[in-house]
Amino acid sequence: MPTKALNFSLYVITDPDLSGGRMHTEVAKLALEGGANVIEFRDKRATVRRQYEVAKQLRELTKQYNAYLIINDRPDIAMAVEADGVHLGPEDLPIEVVRKLVGDTMLIAASAYDPQEALEAQEAGADFIVARPLFRTRWAIDKGPSMGIDGLRRLTQTVNIPVVPVGGIRVDNLKDVMSTGVLCPGVTTAIVGADDPKSAAQEIRKLVDSLRVAASS
Repeated sequence: MPTKALNFSLYVITDPDLSGGRMHTEVAKLALEGGANVIEFRDKRATVRRQYEVAKQLRELTKQYNAYLIINDRPDIAMAVEADGVHLGPEDLPIEVVRKLVGDTMLIAASAYDPQEALEAQEAGADFIVARPLFRTRWAIDKGPSMGIDGLRRLTQTVNIPVVPVGGIRVDNLKDVMSTGVLCPGVTTAIVGADDPKSAAQEIRKLVDSLRVAASS
């Protein structure tokens, strides 16, 4: 399957444990206003019905901003709300099975913790890799050892599909992150957990854009 063209610039993952009591839709709207153009809906604690209801709201919101919506873990919810993609972890349904369910047009993202896992996900049909954890964070405490910049560079050089790194990405390390050849940063705490998610997103998006211009000149 040919690689899909992905217009990702800032990928934000919502998480109720990090948002200070704010709703997914509130945080997502602020992030979108600040320049995010991909929202991943992640809520490990909500019931399936509740996830579906929130995902419907996020679908309408992302349409208003011409942004992508990715659903964490649940291809059924992704299909039900006509999301742009689903993000699969190692304990979710296999990529090959999900591809049969969702068809060729829906994006499938796969978590990878090292180059070998990324390569296996690519061969199984993933459209892009979510590389994690890049740096050690409280959110990623159970995700295994951090890969760091050198590990991320090795991973991006191993696969031919886009890579979105997640875990501890901030303004002060973004230049190093983008230098590895990733598609765009995946951000949770620095935006979702910020006092002002819109301003935080604006700052990161502005830097992403300037780094891309510099890299292309």
